[in-house]
Amino acid sequence: MLSRFRDFLTRHRRKFIVTGIVVGGTVFIFKYAQKKLIEMQEKQARDFLDKSRRMQHFESTERTCNQVILGMGAELIQAIIHECSTDDLLQQLRENPANKLQLWEEMKIESFTRLTTFIYASSMLVVALRVQLNVLGGYLYHDTTNGNDAKANNSKYPRINDDLKQQYLSLIRYFIQEGGLSELVRLVRSKVNVVMRQLPLTKKLSLADTEQLFWSLQMAINSDPSTDPCSKMCKYLLPSQLPDYASGGPLLQKMFSETLDLLESDDASSVCSNNICRGFSLAVDAIAENYKDNLTPNNTSQPVSTSQKSDFANINSVQIPLARVIPIVSGLTSKGVDSNTRPQNLATSLLTFYVISEKSKVLGANVYETFSSVAA
Repeated sequence: MLSRFRDFLTRHRRKFIVTGIVVGGTVFIFKYAQKKLIEMQEKQARDFLDKSRRMQHFESTERTCNQVILGMGAELIQAIIHECSTDDLLQQLRENPANKLQLWEEMKIESFTRLTTFIYASSMLVVALRVQLNVLGGYLYHDTTNGNDAKANNSKYPRINDDLKQQYLSLIRYFIQEGGLSELVRLVRSKVNVVMRQLPLTKKLSLADTEQLFWSLQMAINSDPSTDPCSKMCKYLLPSQLPDYASGGPLLQKMFSETLDLLESDDASSVCSNNICRGFSLAVDAIAENYKDNLTPNNTSQPVSTSQKSDFANINSVQIPLARVIPIVSGLTSKGVDSNTRPQNLATSLLTFYVISEKSKVLGANVYETFSSVAA
């Protein structure tokens, strides 16, 4: 019996070996595939959790960014009103002086300088804060998720502390408090002088003419590559080097250099330029509300009710002397941010638009994604 069994095994040895290999290989492959499937599922779960945490942290960063923009934006606009004040000119004009014509010429320059600076400076500030806060947010997220391992391994992974955070964010103060804004105002005022000195106060302007005037101002301001506020934001927004009191060490220097590179990138320049164009459109819309008050039937000087105006004339056909446009422009920029007024004044509308601008949000999201996912 035993010999028969041995003979059977001998005759079918190769089959048993092949079968064993096949069965064993199948079991091994199954277990390997099962292990890999479990690893893949665990990786997907980790990625999902990491993505959820990153999204929550980004949304928190965005909320903080919006609050900082609105706070610093209001401060910036007050600084612009102070830099381009027309109070003294208005007071002198009320006294009906002999040099009234000269005062109106100065009022013309100052009013358009203030409005133009409003639009440029607020756009630049929003782009800068989007970049800064998302750079910092990315570092903080990476610091949080990798801090324990770095500490355990005595790694050189940089740590963000409150002092470094404060020093980094305070760099933007250069724009408002240390000369950056004043330099921008000087640039804008010089270009406004060039564009508007040939326009007499009696020159009649339609809305299309006003739009073309703003376009000419943009072209003049952006004409010199070395001073263009869109492509050379850093020239106005941040100091050329870290101040002497900064004690953040190599990490602060690294973050500062990265911020400079980001602000001079084509993406940041494009967002800033797009916002500025939209800002001038908002200004024209605000001016148009005043043009409506000058609609008259049959081109007569008799005013009509609001309900009649659209029946008698198209607002684009209305022309107003520049001397009457100046107080309109001055009035648009005479007050700071006030979110409680309805309808919103121009300063509030500008900041609100820049905050919710899709292009600005995408820029911030891209910066955050880069700095939260790449090791410092």
